[in-house]
Amino acid sequence: MSRDLGEPQLAVMEIVWERGSGTVAEIHEQLAPERSLAYTTVLSTMRGLEKRGLLLHRAEGKAHRFFPTQSRTEYTRTSVSDLVDRLFAGRPERLLTHLLGEGEWSPGDVEAIRRRIDETEIPDEEDARDRDGEARR
Repeated sequence: MSRDLGEPQLAVMEIVWERGSGTVAEIHEQLAPERSLAYTTVLSTMRGLEKRGLLLHRAEGKAHRFFPTQSRTEYTRTSVSDLVDRLFAGRPERLLTHLLGEGEWSPGDVEAIRRRIDETEIPDEEDARDRDGEARR
């Protein structure tokens, strides 16, 4: 299953994650100031997200209340892991190298990255072996 979300799907998911749940009407109303999406478009989007396993619903009278099946953090973790696997041969350091080489970084950004690297626990050598059984460097 592709985890990539288009702009409308991500907009809906952001609202559902923020709210914790929502009916189509509630999500449509919250989207309205930023986007001119028809109610039926929001309904179709939410049904599509449910088919993909990202939302589930519970009947509330005549309406359905939709809930996320995973948190924003869980979705992000899985999506980034998929990206690393697909584009960077499963090597997160290749993604980091790419980002550092492509971005325009402020001194504050660089300092925050350095602090995060310094705070990162380094696994034992046995845990750091890649898929081929060779030690990473």
